[in-house]
Amino acid sequence: MDDSTFSQLKESCFRHPEITEVIFDYNKMLEMGLVAINNIDYGFDIIWDKVMFDFLWKYFKDGIHIAEKQAKDKGIRLRLIVEITKENIDFIKSIEYHDIRHLNGTRGNFAILDSRSYMVQVFHNENEPPAQAFFSSSKGFVDRQQELFDKPWEIAIPLSHRIKEIEDLEKPNYSKMLTNHKEIQDEVNSIIEQSERELLIFASIKILHDILNESDISSKYRLLLRRGVAIRILTDSVDEQLLSHVAAINNTNKNKHIQLGYTNKLGSINEVVIISDGKIVIQIKHGYGNRLVASLSNEEHSILLQEILFEKYFNEIKSLEINNIIN
Repeated sequence: MDDSTFSQLKESCFRHPEITEVIFDYNKMLEMGLVAINNIDYGFDIIWDKVMFDFLWKYFKDGIHIAEKQAKDKGIRLRLIVEITKENIDFIKSIEYHDIRHLNGTRGNFAILDSRSYMVQVFHNENEPPAQAFFSSSKGFVDRQQELFDKPWEIAIPLSHRIKEIEDLEKPNYSKMLTNHKEIQDEVNSIIEQSERELLIFASIKILHDILNESDISSKYRLLLRRGVAIRILTDSVDEQLLSHVAAINNTNKNKHIQLGYTNKLGSINEVVIISDGKIVIQIKHGYGNRLVASLSNEEHSILLQEILFEKYFNEIKSLEINNIIN
C-alpha cells in the first residue's frame, strides 16, 4: 500500500478509497489499528486464534484495556470470538467490555470495523510481529467476511457458560445437589448450551416438561445442530408436542438430525438424565412433596454408568422395533 492511499484511508476513517491491498509495513499496521480504535462508529467484530492471542498478550495487554475504555465511553459494541482455555481464562475475564464467546479450534484472526473495513494479520512465526496484513474496504468483500463472522458467532458458546464449564471441570470428582426449581432450570440450560460434541437426554416426559421451556427447545437444539452436536433423546412414552418440535427441527436441517426414541415397554424412567460431551451429567427426580431435586456431577464413573444405561435402552428400543427414530 503506497503512502498516498494510506493517507487517504486514514483521513476518511477507511471510508474511501474502496480498495483491497496487502500491507507489509508493520508501523502502518499499527497505525491502521489506532485509526480504527479511535474512529469506530458502532462496533468491532474480532476473531483471535492462539497465535494472535499470544502476540497481543505479550505486547499489547495494556492497549486492549485502553481500547476497551474508549469503546465503553463511546458506547461501542465489541464482539470477540476466541478459544477460551484454562491457560488464558484469567486474561479473558479481565476483558470486561467485550462480548466474548468461545469456539473450539479457532483458526486465523481478523477484525471488521463497522461492517465497512476488514483486516487480517499474517504471522510467519508465533509470538513475532505479523509479517503482513490484508486490508479491504471493498463493500462486497467486507459483507462476505461479515457473514463469515456472524455464522460462528451464532454457534459459539457465551463466556459465562464457558467459564462455568472450565471451573467445574477443574474440580476433581465434582458433585452438588440442587433443590431450587429455577437453579435446576438454569443448570440444565447451561449444560445444553455448553455442548460441543454430543448431548444425550434420557427422560421421563413428565419431568422433562417441568424443566424445559417449550419455546426454547427449537432455538437451543437448532443451535446445537449447527454447531455439529449429535443429539439423541430417549423418553418413556410418546409425546406429540416433542415429536412435533423435533420433526420441525429435522425438516430444516439437511445434514444433522436429532434422533428421538420412545417406548412404553421398558417401564417408566422416573427421572431426567442429561449428559453433555461425556464430561458432565445431571439427574433430576421428584423428591419430597413432589419437588424437583437434581444432582450434578463430573465424576467419570457416574457419567459412564449413565452412558451405558442410555445405550442399553436405546439399543433395546431398536431391537424391539417399537422405536420411532426421526431422520
